Amino acid sequence: MTAAEPAKRRPGRPPRLSRDGILEAALGLLERAPAEPLTVARIAAEVDAVPAALYRHFASLDELIDGVLGRVLGGVELELRPRAPWPEQARDWMVALREQLLRYPAVLPMMGRRGRTSPAWLDATSVLIGVLERAGLAGAALARAYLWVLETTVGIVMQEASLSLPEQIEYARAAQAEMSPEGRARMTKLGSHLRRLDGDAFFDFVVERTLAALAELAGSSARAARGRSPSRARPRR
Repeated sequence: MTAAEPAKRRPGRPPRLSRDGILEAALGLLERAPAEPLTVARIAAEVDAVPAALYRHFASLDELIDGVLGRVLGGVELELRPRAPWPEQARDWMVALREQLLRYPAVLPMMGRRGRTSPAWLDATSVLIGVLERAGLAGAALARAYLWVLETTVGIVMQEASLSLPEQIEYARAAQAEMSPEGRARMTKLGSHLRRLDGDAFFDFVVERTLAALAELAGSSARAARGRSPSRARPRR
């Protein structure tokens, strides 16, 4: 056999499967074909096994998918600078989540499927709750801010994963010929400015506006809390 020839597998029993090995194989598939749906059949073929063999290591498809999501999203928390102020940690979370989801867009439909939300996805998003609590938010204000930042970030990522921002802008420009004259006149005003934007620049703008609004919300919550606190003045006798 020459150096250029691939090594042939010796006949006998296939390599022993393991939980970690199956998850690593799934991540390898996502790396090579990030937009292609991840199925049990594809993962089984990657580890040279029949699909049923995977269920000796995972109780269900949900558990297998949760394991993959845990590997993909587990690094989001690690990107948060532990000693940084809360605005920088919020920025880190939004940027890290976008990067991971755009790197593995096939996991987007895995986060919620068949009426079930993945616990691995909720673990990743719960990190944001801790950051917002450090901003002084609590109760209803915390819940609204959490959902707002989460939905904003994921919504932009889903749109980008489907169609990049430059493609969105180019397709919109091509469609202007069929618009109403009034609508086309309004869109034309933005054309040159939109074409100078890319996905990273626009997301930076979203992050900056989000952080500014969160700071304002945190300040309002702090002022409201001070207004509710009992007076320290001693009552007159």
